[in-house]
Amino acid sequence: MFSVRSIVGPQLRRSIRQLHSASSAAAIEAERTIRDGPRNDWARDEIKSIYDSPVLDLLFHGAQVHRHAHNFREVQQCTLLSIKTGGCSEDCSYCPQSSRYDTGLKAQKLMTKEAVMQAARKAKEAGSTRFCMGAAWRDTIGRKTNFNNILEYIKDIRDMGMEVCCTLGMLEKQQAVELKRAGLTAYNHNLDTSREYYPNIITTRSYDERLETLQFVRDAGINVCSGGIIGLGEAEDDRVGLLHTLATLPTHPESVPINALVPVKGTPLQDQKPVEIWEMIRMIATARLVMPKAMVRLSAGRVRFSMPEQALCFLAGANSIFTGEKLLTTPNNDFDADQLMFKALGLVPKAPSFGDDLEDAHEAAVSEQAVSSLG
Repeated sequence: MFSVRSIVGPQLRRSIRQLHSASSAAAIEAERTIRDGPRNDWARDEIKSIYDSPVLDLLFHGAQVHRHAHNFREVQQCTLLSIKTGGCSEDCSYCPQSSRYDTGLKAQKLMTKEAVMQAARKAKEAGSTRFCMGAAWRDTIGRKTNFNNILEYIKDIRDMGMEVCCTLGMLEKQQAVELKRAGLTAYNHNLDTSREYYPNIITTRSYDERLETLQFVRDAGINVCSGGIIGLGEAEDDRVGLLHTLATLPTHPESVPINALVPVKGTPLQDQKPVEIWEMIRMIATARLVMPKAMVRLSAGRVRFSMPEQALCFLAGANSIFTGEKLLTTPNNDFDADQLMFKALGLVPKAPSFGDDLEDAHEAAVSEQAVSSLG
């Protein structure tokens, strides 16, 4: 006589075994990354499979890789200051600083050294270890006086014991060398989205021009900071495409900012729907799995997420944030709220890291002087 147990039992046990053996792409790649380290030969389909993994798998395995590659409690605190606001000639559809859109933002000249240094000191006192300066320019060509002023800002901020990052638009090769010599830690130049979707967002600068600037920065020995924005109206495949481009660069970016669009009235994207927390988690965890050693920055749009939602982002692999009242011209999280979050989650500020870049900058300057003397 057959019992229900004798019939159902083996089928149930077989189903359980199959369930345990059906590992997600996130699980498989996390195991491989921990075993073999970073890689730059990702196929786009491989990254898509990771991105499409169940979100709880992404959370768990992003956390695994994060704890393997980093001190998981450390979070880098950065402050971003707009040192030259508005009046930009570009047509980036998301940006209130474009002169093409009526956003109520008035163009301003480059901030004085005194004002920048005061902001840097305030940022350091508040716990930031990296000070980022942004200028609303398409490029730095023909801006010799302003560029030289910025070189001085960089030197003085480095003397304060802070890392320094700039985002000034496209660079020429020699300008990247000069930034390195001044002591620049990192240069931010986001790709924004996939190559395929990019023309829907920007027409005044090509994708290849962005990649060229990243190459000049890397060749000069400056850390590359490059990521993108989600919520621009792109498809999930475009998000995968962005991560694929970054993860297959010859060297992974040192920093990968993941931004959620903050729609601004007057821009073409003013009516875009808000990004959901699960979308951010997918991007952050996938970035962590395919670029394990990068600093993955929970960037613009963080102000919309609650402390528990941000905690999930840190768990998934984010280990850097922007602090301060504004991100260029858009709102950001309150300093006191961030301090409360750090305490509640047991997070600790990441100390500044300079490595050998001061020595490298000195050697670069000496080499250039030697070449000049021979000429």
